[in-house]
Amino acid sequence: MKRPVVLTVTRRIIRKNKLVDFTSEVHLDLLMRFGLLPLMVPVVDGTLDCLPQYEKEMQALLLVEGPDIEPKHYPAEKANFKYLEETHPNKDEIEIRLVRRALRLRLPIFGICRGAEMVNILCGGTLYGDVPREKQSSLLHIDYDHYDTYRHGLSIVPGTPLAKWYARRTLRVNSYHHQGIRRLAPRFTAMAHAEDGLIEAYFDPKSEFTVGLQFHPERMLKDYAGNLRVWEAFATAVHRNARRRKS
Repeated sequence: MKRPVVLTVTRRIIRKNKLVDFTSEVHLDLLMRFGLLPLMVPVVDGTLDCLPQYEKEMQALLLVEGPDIEPKHYPAEKANFKYLEETHPNKDEIEIRLVRRALRLRLPIFGICRGAEMVNILCGGTLYGDVPREKQSSLLHIDYDHYDTYRHGLSIVPGTPLAKWYARRTLRVNSYHHQGIRRLAPRFTAMAHAEDGLIEAYFDPKSEFTVGLQFHPERMLKDYAGNLRVWEAFATAVHRNARRRKS
């Protein structure tokens, strides 16, 4: 059986003075595990010209971590520029075009961390330039000294898909960001909030699967069974959507 194609945009880093584009193996492994075919879209020069060919293959979209989103892409405030860190304009443009097409075609979209922020702004939301400093919050949203073991609390909104996936009212989640959702796009409904009120999860109640998570369930699969159910729900939506379009 032919696997549905999930596009995911790579991230660029410098390794030993050389540029490297990659998508984390944890994401690719889960896509493969659930019968999907990951197709990585590189952020190199020339990709924008090739997007029509990638878009023909796209049956779902996964957006994950990366550098800051440039504030020019949404109604920004001074703090968005004041606290801006590393950016990648090419990655922004590639993801913007893919998200807009996925929305037009009503394809399943899963945004994690930066990905959730990108989908939110393209649907009319805005961001904090730096969550702790702008919210004057003592809650850490990234801890470089305990990068993978750090957790903070969040509360789940009852009756949402997140509540169904986790069957809990609270979670302890990982956190790797300093930008964050300031205003949630009107089409979305919040599913979870951090202890300082930051929106940590949302969904579109009118779509089959449009979900944004500020935390990374794929990086803490052993913590809660719900972390895997999130990915299973995404995969189920992708397979269902693909079958419907084929028929």
